[in-house]
Amino acid sequence: MNILHSLKSVRSVLTFWYALILVAAFTLFGYGVFVYLRQLQEVELEKNLTEEVDWIAKLMDLERSTVPGGISIDRLSADVERRIVDHFMVNPRNYIIILTTGSGGIVFQSPSSGIQILPGAEILSDQTMLWSMPSAEGGSIRVAARRIEPFVIHVAYTEKVTDAVLEHLLSIFLVLAPIALIVSVAGGWFLSGIVFRPIRQVSQLARKITAENLDQQVPPRNVNDELGELITTINEMIRRLRASFDQMREFSVNVAHELKTPLTILKGESELALAKPITRAAGEKLATTYLEETVRMSRIVEDLLMLAKADAGQLVLQHEAVPMADLVRDLFEDAQILCATKKLHVVLRTNDQANVRGDALRLRQLFRAILSNAVQYTDPGGEIRISSTVSGHELVVEIEDTGVGIPAESIDKIFQRFFRAEGARDHAPGGSGLGLAIAKWIAEVHHGSISVRSTPGAGSCFTIRLPLLS
Repeated sequence: MNILHSLKSVRSVLTFWYALILVAAFTLFGYGVFVYLRQLQEVELEKNLTEEVDWIAKLMDLERSTVPGGISIDRLSADVERRIVDHFMVNPRNYIIILTTGSGGIVFQSPSSGIQILPGAEILSDQTMLWSMPSAEGGSIRVAARRIEPFVIHVAYTEKVTDAVLEHLLSIFLVLAPIALIVSVAGGWFLSGIVFRPIRQVSQLARKITAENLDQQVPPRNVNDELGELITTINEMIRRLRASFDQMREFSVNVAHELKTPLTILKGESELALAKPITRAAGEKLATTYLEETVRMSRIVEDLLMLAKADAGQLVLQHEAVPMADLVRDLFEDAQILCATKKLHVVLRTNDQANVRGDALRLRQLFRAILSNAVQYTDPGGEIRISSTVSGHELVVEIEDTGVGIPAESIDKIFQRFFRAEGARDHAPGGSGLGLAIAKWIAEVHHGSISVRSTPGAGSCFTIRLPLLS
């Protein structure tokens, strides 16, 4: 089983493909060389045969020029035969030379040919013809012939010699192929080991990084290659994990802190009630305290449950046309009720007619969270301004207050869960720090955005952008 797993490893697969490609390339190269040399030998042989036929033809022309006109030549002179023998004896190719008369009688034949006659197509004058014929010794013979009256010149060469060269070349390739396969497998295994050695080192370093030491990172490479990109990706993943772990720790601390306060109150009130008998009025006050703190804890738990479902993608939203002018009008009326107790002035600046696709209940929750936040952090006598304006393909809703504002260092954190800026608990002691996080999620799930600009001591302005219904 371990062997099968090893064969499926990346290193084994890479070695296999490396060896396969190398052997295939070697085979194609060998085949190409074989075909090329075969064609080259055939062309060179035909060229040499033609040249030898031309040389003998010129010798025959010279012989005929020495004979008086009208006298027929039926044999070669001793000088011509000697020159032919001398010429082909020093030639290492061992050509087969046969000169015949027009009727087929042999006038001259190479001593070592052993061939009586070379049949072929009808030979034309002043034209060299080429063809192949079977050899008695096996293989074939390539023949070049030309008619020079009254003779027919045949120059042949057995292709068995050229075939032997090619067969020898083929045997060399057959011997080298297994060697090339072994070398390619060994080389591929060695090279893949070199390639994967840095990856194994990165793997060992990454294995040492745990939740307790996420501040460590894999040392980056100076080369921007695939391994460098992998290291960069791993380091970015570690940074994201560290941020997630930090957020989880902070989240746990904040949950414990938010739940600790009401639980402490409930515990203190219970101990006080058990310490001495209580009157009816004290009992009613105790029950009221219990109810308020229970409601507060229930609200925190409900908000946490909603965010957990949202993170898991289990929260189902409605997708319908929402008339925003009516929703903003209702928001303005709610604001008047909420601001009455703190004597805040509410202004509805603009309220354009527009429709967006989404969940009316969740959108109302979004705007009420922002409005509640503005009311809580605005001192009595202040003002809250609401505007809803169509801008291009978006609806821009702004909720502006003249409250305490947000410190610059807290602007980027206010949408985090349980985050509360410095001094926020003094103005809103009952808040949980989840309202803006929920508002941000609702805006984003509607393909919109939420942002804030603020000046400490002068107020804040939350801007919600939602795409219009097309």
